[in-house]
Amino acid sequence: MAINFPSTAGQATDGSYTYTVAGITYAWDGTSWEAAGAGASATDRTLFSVTQNAVGTAALSYNSNSGVFSYTPPDLSSYLTTETDPVFTASAANNITSTQVTNWDTAYGWGNHASAGYLTTLTLNGLSNVSASSASTNQVLTYNGSLWINQSIPVTLASRTTALVTQSIANGAVANLSITTPKTYVLYSIETSHAAWVTLYSDTTSRTNDASRAETTDPTPGSGVLAEVITTGSATQLITPGSICFNSAATGITYAKVVNKSGSTANVSVTLTYLQLEA
Repeated sequence: MAINFPSTAGQATDGSYTYTVAGITYAWDGTSWEAAGAGASATDRTLFSVTQNAVGTAALSYNSNSGVFSYTPPDLSSYLTTETDPVFTASAANNITSTQVTNWDTAYGWGNHASAGYLTTLTLNGLSNVSASSASTNQVLTYNGSLWINQSIPVTLASRTTALVTQSIANGAVANLSITTPKTYVLYSIETSHAAWVTLYSDTTSRTNDASRAETTDPTPGSGVLAEVITTGSATQLITPGSICFNSAATGITYAKVVNKSGSTANVSVTLTYLQLEA
C-alpha cells in the first residue's frame, strides 16, 4: 500500500525526525525515509489475513493494498484416496477376527498340546472305529456298519392304532384274508361288523393246516394260531391279557380266516386294535 509521508522541509536530517504508519516507524535522513528498528519485527501483524478459495488450480497471491493472502487449494478429487489390497482380501487371513486371535493366544499359552495326553481314539469292546461327537440327552452309541456313532433315540412312545379289512362273504363261507399290520404287535381287541368266527395266524402254512379244525375245538399250542374270537353280531371282543402277535417271516402281514355266521351274505369287516412292537 502507498504511504503518504509528511513534508520534510526544514526538518532535521540526523534521523530524529520520524513518522509511524502501519506499525512501522520511519526516520528522515535528509535524502529518504528509512524504516527504523528491526524491519519486519516492527510490522503490525493484525493487518495481514488469509482467504481460502474453493478448490481449483493451486495458487497463492497477495494483495498489498489490503494485506490479504489468497490461497486456492488444488483439486485432489481425481487422486486415489483409499486402497484395497486384492491379494490380502483373497487370503484366509482377511477373515481372522480379534476374538480368534485372542483364543489362539490363550490356547498357545497352555503349552504343547501334543504332549497333553488328550484322548484321540476310543476303544469299545476291542473296537477302535468309534466316531463320537458331543453327546446329548437321550443318545446312545450305535454301529452304522462302519463306525460306532452317538445317535438320538426316540423318547416318545408309540400309540395304539387299528387295522381294518372288509370282505363280502356268503353265509357259512370261509374267506382267507391278509391284514396289513406291523411285524410284531400287542393285540388288544378284535371287532366284527357281523357275527363271525375270526382266527389270526402267523403264516399261511399254519392257516392251511388249521383249515379243517372245528369251531368247537381249541387250536393246538404252537400251531401258528395267534388269536381267535367268535361273535354273535356287531361286537368288539377284548383280548385279555393282550396277545403278542407276529409274522413268522418278519413281514407286515397278519393272515386271517373269517367265517360269516350272520345268516346271510354280508360285507364282513374285521378291525384289529394293536400297539406296534417292531419296526
